[in-house]
Amino acid sequence: MTFRDTITSLAGQAEDRALDLYARWEAGELDDEQFEALLAALVARYNSRAATVADLALAAAVTVALRRAVAPLGIVTPPGDPQRLRTATRTLREALEDTPDPQARVARLARAEPLDTAARSYSEGIARSRHVEGWVRGLSANACELCTWWARGGRIWPKTHRMPTHKGCTCTPIPTVSEVPIKPDQTTRRKR
Repeated sequence: MTFRDTITSLAGQAEDRALDLYARWEAGELDDEQFEALLAALVARYNSRAATVADLALAAAVTVALRRAVAPLGIVTPPGDPQRLRTATRTLREALEDTPDPQARVARLARAEPLDTAARSYSEGIARSRHVEGWVRGLSANACELCTWWARGGRIWPKTHRMPTHKGCTCTPIPTVSEVPIKPDQTTRRKR
């Protein structure tokens, strides 16, 4: 399973669980405060998983490119994330009454957050990695016109330039490494 497949699956799981919470809130099983707190905690958990997956995926990509093991960097979600999410879920809950499709709003928050976190975390890892020089935008199969334009035909971007994304974007950066490994067929043996 690719990094893109994994984060897309993770975002789908978050969306499904958020819609379950919404259904419980709509049924009166949860009050407003419980719904907000549970939704914020759920999204925070999936954001944390997305950051971990991004860290591991980057380490794997660099390991493959260099043909030697590279450790993950230990990327985590920002410390203020739970409070930010609590504010976001309160704002969302307050807006649901005036929203024509409230389920879509809940689903969008739960799906977009892990995707955004994964993209941010992967970009952070690229910027921090001593092995990476830059990145190329890896377009998703259904890339939009904006993402295609951002790709600039395969341009290599500097590692400190964070890959731009939009809500729901599943494009991923492909790191370019600074150390070119020697291919096994190019090695020579010493004569004795």
